[in-house]
Amino acid sequence: MNFRPGIPRYMQIADAIRRDLKNQGERIPSEHTLCAKFRVSRPTVRQALDVLVQEGRLYRHAGRGTFATAVDGNDRRLRVIGSIDDMMALSDETWFKLIAREMAPVPANIAQALRLPPGSSGYRICGVRHADTGPFQHVTVWLPPAVGLALSDEDLSKTSLLAAIERHLNVSIKFLEQRVDAALAPRSVAELLQLRPRSPLLLFERTYFGPSGEPVEYALTYQTGRRYPYRVSLARAERRS
Repeated sequence: MNFRPGIPRYMQIADAIRRDLKNQGERIPSEHTLCAKFRVSRPTVRQALDVLVQEGRLYRHAGRGTFATAVDGNDRRLRVIGSIDDMMALSDETWFKLIAREMAPVPANIAQALRLPPGSSGYRICGVRHADTGPFQHVTVWLPPAVGLALSDEDLSKTSLLAAIERHLNVSIKFLEQRVDAALAPRSVAELLQLRPRSPLLLFERTYFGPSGEPVEYALTYQTGRRYPYRVSLARAERRS
C-alpha cells in the first residue's frame, strides 16, 4: 500500500479495510496478517481496527476474532454501535462479584426510564466486576419485576446480564440509550473498587431496549480506566459532490 502524506497511516488502513468489507459476519484477518499486508506495526493496525469498531463496521468477539457488522453504518441497532459484543465479552475476560439482588422500591427517575408506574418496585442487582488486575467496575442494575424474577436463580459470576436476558427470556437486546459523565467515587463505591474516596471515575447510565422498544434493563455503572478505558473515535463524513 502506498501511504499518502499528511494522513495518519491508521486512518488510511481503516479506509482500505472498510472498502474490502463485503458480508455481515465476515471474519477480518488477524492483526499479524494485517501488519504484514500493510507493513506497519501492531499498534497502528489496532488503531485502524478501533476506528472501525467505533464506527460500528466491525465488532470483536473475545477468543474468536474480529468480524464485520452490517454494511449500513447508520443502523441504530445495538450491534452496529459496536458495544454489545464487547459488553458480553467481559464475562469471558472477567468475573462478577454479586453484592445484592432483591426487590426494592425503584427511584423515580429509573422508574420513568423503565416505564414503570411511580412508586413501583423493581428487581435490583448490585455487584463489582473484577479483572486479573483487580476490581474496575461497580454496577447497579434495575430490572422490571418479571424480568428480574425470571433471573433470580441465575449465576452471574461468569456471564453478562444481557446474555442471561436473551438466553432465558428469548428477548433480543436491540438498542440502548446511554449517558456518560465524569463523577467522583462515592465512599461505598470507592471502597469496593479499592480507590480513595472521590477518585475520578466514568459514570455510565444505560437503558437497554427489546425488539418492540420496551425497556428491559437500566444500568448505572462506575468504571475506572485502568483496564477498559472508554474511547470514542469521530470522523468527518465524506462530502458528496
